[in-house]
Amino acid sequence: MSEQFSRWMPAAEQWIAEHREELIREIQDAVRIPSVSRPDQAAPGAPFGPECRRMLDHMLARGAAYGFRTRNMDGWAGTISMGDESHAIGIVGHLDVVPVGDGWVYPPFAGTWLPEHNALIGRGGDDNKGPAVAGLFLMRMIRDLGIPMRCGIRLYCGVSEENGMADMRHIRENGEKFPEVSLVPDAGFPVNYGQKGHLNGTVQARVDGNLLAFRSGSALNIIPDLAECEVAVSLSEAAAAAERLEEGLRKTLELAETPAGVRIRANGVSGHAAAPESSVNAIHLLCAALAGMGILTGSGREVIGALAELTADSWCESEGAAFADDISGKTTLVYSTADLADGLLTVGVDSRYSITYDAAELREKLDRAWEKRGFEEADISVSRPFYIPKDDPKVTALQQVYRELTGREDPPYTMGGGTYSREVPDAISFGFGMPGMQHDLSFLPAGHGGAHGRDEVLWMDKIENGMKLYLGALLALDSII
Repeated sequence: MSEQFSRWMPAAEQWIAEHREELIREIQDAVRIPSVSRPDQAAPGAPFGPECRRMLDHMLARGAAYGFRTRNMDGWAGTISMGDESHAIGIVGHLDVVPVGDGWVYPPFAGTWLPEHNALIGRGGDDNKGPAVAGLFLMRMIRDLGIPMRCGIRLYCGVSEENGMADMRHIRENGEKFPEVSLVPDAGFPVNYGQKGHLNGTVQARVDGNLLAFRSGSALNIIPDLAECEVAVSLSEAAAAAERLEEGLRKTLELAETPAGVRIRANGVSGHAAAPESSVNAIHLLCAALAGMGILTGSGREVIGALAELTADSWCESEGAAFADDISGKTTLVYSTADLADGLLTVGVDSRYSITYDAAELREKLDRAWEKRGFEEADISVSRPFYIPKDDPKVTALQQVYRELTGREDPPYTMGGGTYSREVPDAISFGFGMPGMQHDLSFLPAGHGGAHGRDEVLWMDKIENGMKLYLGALLALDSII
């Protein structure tokens, strides 16, 4: 551990302890703003809707109240700065959140503090408002303790990370001069040196027959745990058809009579689209059930059967486009939303493709597979992978900080999740998730507590641990850039 880091760590730990309750209140205030990014509600000065603008205004106001310089980039993003602006280290966090969904135990925007669990519950607390607010407090701590740094610190406050990162892309394309190096507190420790490419959007197919409605999902990057449809058949006919299904599939279903026929619901397990192995896609369950029941008529029978095939795996195998590399592993593909309106079934797709996979080749294979099954592209976008060599001096410096402070030998890693590292030059994802940190989620129902799930949990020991690691990271980077 560097001499400077060792010198300041006891004072930093004491400062964090003394400001803990204040930090919790600040995170609670941030969580209470329902800042789902809504480009469809764009207005002058609020390109991602009024709540994201309110969230940005709130965060910049808190930065100003603590005596830092602030800048609002016409609602696209904002900055809170201290020290030398011309030679700064960036911290790039986001204040927007994914949609809430149903079935929460605790109110999603209350910022409920549970001292007995050392945990705060609320949408966005963990992803990414808690780490962003911690970045602001880190700046306060450095200033209050008088820790000398040659570089300044610039905290970027984004408001559309969960919706394609148009915020950072816009300010970059409009001349923003980003720092020589930035840290993104939206992953896990230690250093994330690579992120898969991202292909997402929607495909569509025409549907006729007795399928009256089909609904599932709230966001492209969330695997849905609930899917429902309405079919113009009697409840007794549907119930008899369901008896023909394999028992495990049948138990995921709920049937109820409606004025027009029967409503069928399938219950899966939600999760992040970048890590589908721990989830059960409710769209697949419902489509597989409908295909097995044999109650659909018209083109709906073929389209739902095709969607059952496409959703049977999450590794592009159903599409004949599977690919993996040694750097980042398997390419993933999930179908995360579905909506039937006016005879058109629109299905959301989210693929995290391996770093060395050619995006054009992937897209060509997917188009062929979709066309074969009656689907066609409606709105597909592609963003490039992120990669920085493991032997880059910035990576090795951050890895050393991590090893010295934690005593752990975890190597740098790649992932399927995407962060601002894709859009911000020289931005390295680093924390706040901590390997080996165990927490008891037994006070919540199974499947709750995840960053994109119901009852999102922020553990305060994760924030406090991250602040100490970030102090070491800032001091290490300050000495080499």
